[in-house]
Amino acid sequence: MEKIKTAYEKAMERFQQKEVSPAELDRLEYLPKGKALAAAFLNEKNLDLAAELAKYPAQFRPYVLEGARETFLQNILLPSDETIGRNNKRALEGIFLLKQDKHALGEISSQMEHLFEYYRQALAQAATNYKESFTARMGAAQKALEKRAGRKVKINPEKHPGYREGWLKMVGRLNAQYESALNEQKQKLREVK
Repeated sequence: MEKIKTAYEKAMERFQQKEVSPAELDRLEYLPKGKALAAAFLNEKNLDLAAELAKYPAQFRPYVLEGARETFLQNILLPSDETIGRNNKRALEGIFLLKQDKHALGEISSQMEHLFEYYRQALAQAATNYKESFTARMGAAQKALEKRAGRKVKINPEKHPGYREGWLKMVGRLNAQYESALNEQKQKLREVK
């Protein structure tokens, strides 16, 4: 059975066949290290990112930084709950440590925070509106059930099988609207020096 090869192993084979430059090999080796470092920073509150970066030789540090930056950007998501909101803050902290133009970062970060606040408000409003409209649609079913049972029946719309499916579709549409704005902000973060 053939062993599954990593991208680095495949690149080494191409390098030996003179298809990959030494710089690309270095990038393939150190980019994942930067990603792992960023992941550790996101999970460990006391990790000194600057000290960890300093452990890498200067000629490879740009690749480590590139991997870390991309991991931080990938971890900035629309804040559908408090945990994601905290992760976003931590990812932005990591980006602030890696970039030099703090003023530009501050402006973009502020714009992102406004975007996140608008998203949270839109999500809360959508939840309220959806529950009300679903409850209204369930009213007829509730009356029919009460008539059959001969007593008052309370139906929780959130427990209905169609509720979750419809809600997920609504959240998907809302996310699509906000994702493009978030991606624009992430691109601005990429371009900051």
